[in-house]
Amino acid sequence: MHDPSRHDFFRRLRAQALVARQRRVVLLEGAADWYRDVLAALPATLGIDATRWFGTPPPGWTEFSGNVGEVLGRELELVGVDVRAGLDPDAFGALTGSLRAGGLLLLCGPPLETWPESTADGDAGRRFLARWARLLSAADEVTRLIQGDAWPPLPAPGATREPLLQDADGCLTADQRKAVDAVCRVMTGHRRRPVVLTADRGRGKSSAFGLAAAVLMRGHAARVLVTGPSLAAAEPLFACAAARLPQARHGRGVLHWGTAELRFVAPDALVREPQETDLLLVDEAATLPVGLLGSLLERYARIAFATTVHGYEGSGRAFAVRFGGILERRTPGWRGVGLEEPVRWASGDPLEELDARLLLLDAEPAADEVVALALPDDCRLERIDRDRLVADEDGLRELFGLLVLAHYRTRPRDLRQWLDGEEISLWGLRYRGHLVGVAVAADEGRLDAELAAAVGRGERRVRGHLIAQSLAAHLGRAEDAGLRGLRIVRIAVHPAAQGRGLGGRLLRGVAEAALEDGVDWVGASFGAEADLLRFWCASGFSVVRMGFTREATSGAHAALALRGLTSSGKVSAARAAERFAAGLPAWLGDSLRALEPELAFELLAQAELPEVGADALREAERFARGSCEFEDALPWLRELCLARLGRGWKSGAVATALAEAMLVRLVQARSWAESAARLGLPGRAQIVGVLREGVAALLRPPGSEA
Repeated sequence: MHDPSRHDFFRRLRAQALVARQRRVVLLEGAADWYRDVLAALPATLGIDATRWFGTPPPGWTEFSGNVGEVLGRELELVGVDVRAGLDPDAFGALTGSLRAGGLLLLCGPPLETWPESTADGDAGRRFLARWARLLSAADEVTRLIQGDAWPPLPAPGATREPLLQDADGCLTADQRKAVDAVCRVMTGHRRRPVVLTADRGRGKSSAFGLAAAVLMRGHAARVLVTGPSLAAAEPLFACAAARLPQARHGRGVLHWGTAELRFVAPDALVREPQETDLLLVDEAATLPVGLLGSLLERYARIAFATTVHGYEGSGRAFAVRFGGILERRTPGWRGVGLEEPVRWASGDPLEELDARLLLLDAEPAADEVVALALPDDCRLERIDRDRLVADEDGLRELFGLLVLAHYRTRPRDLRQWLDGEEISLWGLRYRGHLVGVAVAADEGRLDAELAAAVGRGERRVRGHLIAQSLAAHLGRAEDAGLRGLRIVRIAVHPAAQGRGLGGRLLRGVAEAALEDGVDWVGASFGAEADLLRFWCASGFSVVRMGFTREATSGAHAALALRGLTSSGKVSAARAAERFAAGLPAWLGDSLRALEPELAFELLAQAELPEVGADALREAERFARGSCEFEDALPWLRELCLARLGRGWKSGAVATALAEAMLVRLVQARSWAESAARLGLPGRAQIVGVLREGVAALLRPPGSEA
């Protein structure tokens, strides 16, 4: 039986945390039966209902399912994490982010020095846990309670903090007030003046969106749209707006107040089917890819973004690096508003600082000035030793900081996989001792014939073999799934050194090392954007497949690219590329007919489809002269465009406006109405005129002028 007197320690600790408006962290080290007994019925003793326990909970606790969405938008007062149950860094970040001021985090497990051996499993490996154990042992923010030892003293109390008071619109801090006013001005002021809210977790940026929506709905009967990574992630925004509109009618992802409305719409749907709105709010913008954000910025004249600066939801620095230039070019009147003062807890919160270290939420690459002069020949390629890396905190922060900047959804869970995944290898380019480029790669393939055949028939799926599985299931090349491959999971180059060939140098080095190791092919899967396609193709890769639907979160089609290394790998990659080229004309007129023009041009240029025959040239010349109708020449015009349009656009021989007209009407086979809307032309007659001019440009010999 547990001893109720033991709860006195936690009662006094919670009282201290409440006075300081901060959170406290206790590490319990010992046998599972011991700490479960110590913590049994603790919620009832403290009078707390809002609890979650990761693992099998002691009596009186609520079990956490492991689904991050379960705690999004909730405020917890007591969180327990049993390391013996496995350690999911993303779930840990979600739980600690939901813990309000006065809350306690109780981290339980065996003695710290035994963590790597006694708790490592498929969910958390040796290196990752060794690092956490090292950081926790040195953390001043942690109170350690060890089985068999005397109870520790309480940590030093923080300063007494008064509760925050709401103003008339519900704002709790001056920062939040400033943010709400800025968002409201986006709707009531000049068009094309977006605002970007940036803050660490707990500063009330999503709440500011909700408060601003309520002000505009109440005062202007506004129709406000909200988008973000998921509806669940937007729930706090809706809850905040609803609290200010007590008579509002609720539905799933929608709030009505009179004729005013607040509604959630998925980001890809907003691009695919633009909607009328007075204001669009993009929450957690750092979790969305830049291409999608750019499309939203282009389509919606009144738009506001909010993003976490340091958080498992996404990196605000990455957002600033990738999206800042687009904002400057398209909407130079945009405004940034930072929220510094915490809302959910007071400044100097111990758990916030510990979270940042454990999860590398504030990891940054090397300073710009350190790597600004880096050139490919000045850099050294290395396969990074992960045992040495995990003991080098500065080096690990550089590596993870680079990867966070490079990808919109790099998360703490990825760090665990990259440190401990058996199939993972890390590669770096060093310049004067600092990482200027990094690649994460995963071994794939070598599926036995029986398994590969089952995958090809659609009967089996093999986790961790994305490209090998696609070769078998999508491309009908089950025999190629037995080859040995290396998939580039992530690649990053320091922003201060981009555009100098460092990424290509890194890929060449990885490919050369892979070939020496007997790897047959190197491949990658990525969200298809024109600049990324150019990068991979310039590095010797060929696109072998495009996903036929857009990913809901990214709004992009997934592209699969291969580069053969051995003779077998080269044959496999060549056959896959030939298959893609043969199918591309049909796909561009069907499943990929809504593909962005620049991306379609790049795919056509890479495909190198057969040159047109004499009949097609004769019919195209007749059309260009105006000697025949569009329908009479259509089959041969399409043949001409498929063969020459990509290269003609890429070389500059065909103006973009002409190339786009030929693409949408002749290649993608859009209707006259669709084409007119896409091209901004009145109708058929004007489109035919542009097509005649474009076809004439395609017929001209290279280097000639009109």
